[in-house]
Amino acid sequence: MRLDPKKEKRDIRTVFLILCAIFSFLSWRHFPSLSSYALLGLVFTLLPFIALYPILLRPVFKLWLKVAKTIGWFNTQVILTLLFILIFIPVGLFMRLFRKDQMRRNLLVDEETYWEPYEQGGFQDRNRYERHF
Repeated sequence: MRLDPKKEKRDIRTVFLILCAIFSFLSWRHFPSLSSYALLGLVFTLLPFIALYPILLRPVFKLWLKVAKTIGWFNTQVILTLLFILIFIPVGLFMRLFRKDQMRRNLLVDEETYWEPYEQGGFQDRNRYERHF
């Protein structure tokens, strides 16, 4: 997949400006220390490249995208697995144990239909139709 060069430059600038903002914040939080000076040095080194030659940062950007995609895939698998194991399976077992049917799929006692009668009491009031939400 080939990206439009203008969009790719924009994306590279966006990613590295966000990283510079994060590095600046971390530098401010840990000031004065050696790590804060190193992060500020990195920020001041990246800013001219971001402004003038963002395409030179393309290999780092491509690597960042691969790492982010891998982390995203892993997180998705872990989160969905935990969601099913910790929430859906116990809730399903609990509902089967107590024979709960939230979708009310059982037929009514004397009829062979799923239809449930309801009251139309409020539908005759014309003021109801003037304020929908």
